[in-house]
Amino acid sequence: MSRDEQEWKTRLDRINVKLKKAGWDVKDRTKVLEEVDTKNSVFPHDIKHQKDTLSEEELEKAYADYILLDNRGMPLAVVEAKKAYKDPRIGKKQAEMYVDDIKNNLESKKDVLIFYTNGIDIWYWNKGFETPRLVSGFYSQDDLMRVRFQNVSAENFLDVQPREEIINRPYQLEAVQRVIEGMERGKRRFLIVQATGTGKTRVAMALIDVMIRAKRAKRILFLTDRTELNDQAFDENIVRFFPSESKQKVYSSTVDQDSRIYAATLQTMKNNYQDFSVGFFDLIISDEAHRSVYDKLGSVFEYFDAKLIGLTATPADYVDHYTYTTFGCEKNVPTFNFDYEQAVPKYLARYAVWQAQTGIQRDGIDASALTPEELRRLLVEEGLDPDDIDWTGSELERKITVKSTIKAMIREFMENCYEDDTGLPAKTIFFPVSIAHARRIEECFDEMYPQHHGELVSVITHDNPRKKQLVKDFKKKSLPRIAISVGILDTGVDIPEVCNLAFMRPIRSGIRFWQMLGRGTRHDSICDHRDWLPNGKKELFLIFDYWQNFEAHELNPTGPKMYKTEAITTKIFLNRLKLYRKFFDRNETENLEVIKQKIGADIDNLDKESLTIQKNEPSIEITKEPSFWGGVGRDPIDFLKKEIAPLMKHREGVALPEQTFVHNCEKYL
Repeated sequence: MSRDEQEWKTRLDRINVKLKKAGWDVKDRTKVLEEVDTKNSVFPHDIKHQKDTLSEEELEKAYADYILLDNRGMPLAVVEAKKAYKDPRIGKKQAEMYVDDIKNNLESKKDVLIFYTNGIDIWYWNKGFETPRLVSGFYSQDDLMRVRFQNVSAENFLDVQPREEIINRPYQLEAVQRVIEGMERGKRRFLIVQATGTGKTRVAMALIDVMIRAKRAKRILFLTDRTELNDQAFDENIVRFFPSESKQKVYSSTVDQDSRIYAATLQTMKNNYQDFSVGFFDLIISDEAHRSVYDKLGSVFEYFDAKLIGLTATPADYVDHYTYTTFGCEKNVPTFNFDYEQAVPKYLARYAVWQAQTGIQRDGIDASALTPEELRRLLVEEGLDPDDIDWTGSELERKITVKSTIKAMIREFMENCYEDDTGLPAKTIFFPVSIAHARRIEECFDEMYPQHHGELVSVITHDNPRKKQLVKDFKKKSLPRIAISVGILDTGVDIPEVCNLAFMRPIRSGIRFWQMLGRGTRHDSICDHRDWLPNGKKELFLIFDYWQNFEAHELNPTGPKMYKTEAITTKIFLNRLKLYRKFFDRNETENLEVIKQKIGADIDNLDKESLTIQKNEPSIEITKEPSFWGGVGRDPIDFLKKEIAPLMKHREGVALPEQTFVHNCEKYL
């Protein structure tokens, strides 16, 4: 840039080009007027322009460089131009004087917006309503007319309360109030930190609703980082809470400009944002706001001159400096914070941690020895984003996809996981290292538990074209019970009945760790399928940590005390053992024989294809010996309770309603 560049050159090469991009053709006198005598012009018909005899110095004192007109030819905004090397802010007072002159000559006294620029930096001022700010470009005619309308029509936020059907919890109402109070003070960027499962999206919907009803926003953009999350937000929230508002999903720059609410992925906006005007949106809400989003979307956030709200479930201490800066907050001081510990037990389920003893440690891979720096280096060497770990093809993947390692992990999981009353695992998500690892886990499950005919487990990966249907099946149907997820169920998908999580991979990113942990935090009160839950209730959820992730994040690796779950068939069997002892002590021979036959039938109905049953075949055969009930050398009831009762969850053909009825009848005998 030359310091000798004249203002006319700056205007021709820089300002006119940027005006044209926003739809302002300086050659079109119905839209743009140049060199206007603001003191003596009467709009729209008697316009006084530059006189040839005026010097540049005199011109700067008397004439507005540009006046942008509305659709009726009336002044909408003034643009004050300065040479490229000058600070455009020296033109602020001039532009203000031009606006005062114009309004003095207008009967309507409508607001006239202000821009002052050197062709590089553009400052925008909605005088009387907002402080001046740097913007990336000029507003379009539609943008400016919308701002002018909002200046006179906006209602007081105090008169517009959040709708109870959207939010009704005290902390949610407080989150909305914090943002509204900030807006009233002139703040434009906000960061809301809420633990997964506490209704971040509901808070976002409430803010959208309040902004619309207060006439503070005409166009609102809701951003997510994946198509699945975009669909979920749109279909389950936007459509539900705004049935009468025009709305659309954005797939390109071709959109219906009359819509009120837009939903898009980060990638869609990254590819198309420059095709929109700078002021197209009044409000942008970014779901799951953190550093990786900032890296991907920083240019989008800086391009649009919209109020910006970030939502994240990442604990405030884990949120990085760039995220706080992007959303206008000081480090560790978000606009609103409601963390996991505040949310339990009233709103979220507490977790318990099973410190796994099999798999990684036994195969000689020391998980705790892999420091965050070493993991980051490995990721960078593979060209990967540290927050989007993909171990495909790595040495780590090769070591832990060994079947013997996986089977040991699965066996430990199946023996200790939370189960429903039929003995099936409660809804579970496995987080593997890679897609290859996920497929190997599926193979091992099918080999170890063939009695489930391949229906127990489902692999849900980002490369599967039917992933949306797979997620829906896992959420809505009893089977599959176990989802092995790569890049799909890590964040954002709500399945309240999940009671088990298995961390089959190192998770050194604090953001990703809390996202994954959040898959199990949904509260018992919102679970619809109680027959999938342990004892019909979700008191805790259980995390199998095969990689010492809790220690890596300096969290209590034991968690709260676990609670016991028993299959209905196990409960029936244990009760029958009590009845046997009761009838034996009372010498009720007939009842004793009946209960003995029922115990024998329970044992005969064990699933012969189960590896667990096959492994315990010697103990089962002992119960069939003629001398077993004689009690010689052993107490038959103690033996059955210790050796056979744990196998009862593997009984075949269990009909839960029928078995529950049987149990309820027999426990009162």
